[in-house]
Amino acid sequence: MTFSDIKLNQIGSDEIRRLVGRSQELTRGSYDLYQQNYKALSSVLKKLLKLTKQEKEWYLYFYTLYDLLYLNGCDNNYAEIVRYAELYYKDCALYMDRELPNYPGTSMAHLNTWIYDDIYDAYCAYHQIDDARMDVFMERYEAAALRYGQAYHYYSDEMNLAMLYQDTDRVQKAARNFLIYEKEIESCYVCRHLTYLLHFLFIGQVQKAEEMMLDFIHKNIPKKHLWCYKYCRSAEPDSMYLSVLRTCVQAGKRETFIYFYEKYWKELPAETQLNTEGSEFQNLLCAFGGHFDKLEEALKQVIEDIDEVNKDTTINNMYAFLEWWCFFYLLDQSGVHFVKIQLAGLETDGEGMVSALAAGQYMEELADSFGTKFAQARRQFDYGFVKDAYQRCFLQSDKI
Repeated sequence: MTFSDIKLNQIGSDEIRRLVGRSQELTRGSYDLYQQNYKALSSVLKKLLKLTKQEKEWYLYFYTLYDLLYLNGCDNNYAEIVRYAELYYKDCALYMDRELPNYPGTSMAHLNTWIYDDIYDAYCAYHQIDDARMDVFMERYEAAALRYGQAYHYYSDEMNLAMLYQDTDRVQKAARNFLIYEKEIESCYVCRHLTYLLHFLFIGQVQKAEEMMLDFIHKNIPKKHLWCYKYCRSAEPDSMYLSVLRTCVQAGKRETFIYFYEKYWKELPAETQLNTEGSEFQNLLCAFGGHFDKLEEALKQVIEDIDEVNKDTTINNMYAFLEWWCFFYLLDQSGVHFVKIQLAGLETDGEGMVSALAAGQYMEELADSFGTKFAQARRQFDYGFVKDAYQRCFLQSDKI
């Protein structure tokens, strides 16, 4: 929760104390509240950022900056994260090391690693961040993590980046380093180990991945970390299965995807499988199983994704439209050949209908556009591999 270790009675300024208290109220009880209270919390934090800098309250200032980065990540405002990153670099160089001795017993040093972690989420997935800029960022991130603590953040993100690049050696090296620092974990144990779990799928150690997945679901983790289940959504069976299945697809592990789909996903109650809540991948899983009960809601999500392409990252857009591409082709294969949807450049009949195959081709072209942009910026990224992985997992005639 925001400012979780800040005691209000230790804040001298009345206005800063009021704003910190308000931000605590807006996030107390659930991480979901960050997104639910985005507008109100954003307004409070922006005021705090300005005021704490004016008052030279540097611990609160950097804590506020961290919370703004985290908040914008919750709402997919990655362009804002990139903007705040530049502010962090400048002010960290000016004030961080100079002011650290003035705030003993606080998490001010750790804030640096947490901030880099939030910046990574945007940098990793933007084609505007090319190889050179990404390489420099990861070098600075590692240096900061080793200097200020909480280095498991860096090695988890390094694993994630290596999986995006399909670099097995880099994945395994990052995983080994993650284990060196995992005892530093103070936040959610499950969330912080999720990438480590998923890396087993990437390197083909399916049994280890399955065992760890089940341990997380059944709360078989160190006792001191059990508190995280009060807040963690990632450890819920459906959420855990989605993470595993999506990783199998993106890593091109078709047989492993089918294994987890058959053994775990299909055994969930129908209402859980169909509770897509705007998730492109979950909509795709429904289509893969021949379930189109919420077609109207899915089509609304398609339009929303198109409308918000400038807000989201290149990689997120690429994956979303790859998933809608497969969705529409599966829809046509199921016998639904026309859908009611307005897509720029596609002609509709008198009832506003377009063919599912035409809609699928439209999504494929969008995915290709974003995937090609990213591949041009990152020489290690193979868009052809990713697209082929989706096609093999979802559109092969012998899908199950």
